[in-house]
Amino acid sequence: MSENQRATILLGVISVLVRLAILLSAAIALSAKPPQFIDYPVLKVYRSEAALPKFGNPLQYDGTDLRCFGADRQSYAGKRANFAGHFVIDACTCGTGCHYLFMWDALNGNFFGRIPIGVINVEPYGLGSVDGPIEYRGEQYRVDSALLIVEGCVEDTCDCAKRYYQWNGRRFRLLLKVPSKMPPECRK
Repeated sequence: MSENQRATILLGVISVLVRLAILLSAAIALSAKPPQFIDYPVLKVYRSEAALPKFGNPLQYDGTDLRCFGADRQSYAGKRANFAGHFVIDACTCGTGCHYLFMWDALNGNFFGRIPIGVINVEPYGLGSVDGPIEYRGEQYRVDSALLIVEGCVEDTCDCAKRYYQWNGRRFRLLLKVPSKMPPECRK
């Protein structure tokens, strides 16, 4: 057997193994029980009015960020913690069905900027199509849980999924990603 034939066989075996690994990881993700809010409880919930977010110098922002973080901080007055005990999650819109999340600590105003996944599209896709429209749920979170669920498509991609994140007090950790139904333009 020649060196080229061995290399071709080896590449074929590697290709099959990679495909099997991808299928296995997809099967595991689909069979895994999705995390639930009660699985990630927060023991102490801050009930008072949240501190204003500390966005920093407004001159550092432009575009959508400027509209959301360069605005008067007083527009965020009166908010209350809505996530993981003492954090405030809010959304900045970048157009119809498009937004990204940001967060700050209700205790001291420390700002966390854009949080997992970045810009997501949750708009109804495929209006008037045979399959009917696809609508994603966007984000779900609770003040008494450290679980964040985000469902939608990453902007300008066909990466559509329901993602489950756990907040550990400093950053988010992806727990599970379950692919969602694809918009019509992704199925071409």
